[in-house]
Amino acid sequence: MAEGIELVLLREVTNNLELSMITAILDDNSIPYIIKDMGSGGYMRIITGYSPFATKIMVEEDAYERAIELITPMFEPE
Repeated sequence: MAEGIELVLLREVTNNLELSMITAILDDNSIPYIIKDMGSGGYMRIITGYSPFATKIMVEEDAYERAIELITPMFEPE
């Protein structure tokens, strides 16, 4: 019997730029992720290309530490 994949919240974003930057980093490092739009955000993103609602970026629990290491420098003040 196969075990389920445990997903954890990596980050919640509110704009497409941040979403695109994080997903590009995850893609470049072969870290799988799932995007969960809040409310009707998924439909709005399809229709308008933008969602006024928050978007959750979820990663596998095993990949969480590596993903945090990769995206943290983007959000730390200099």
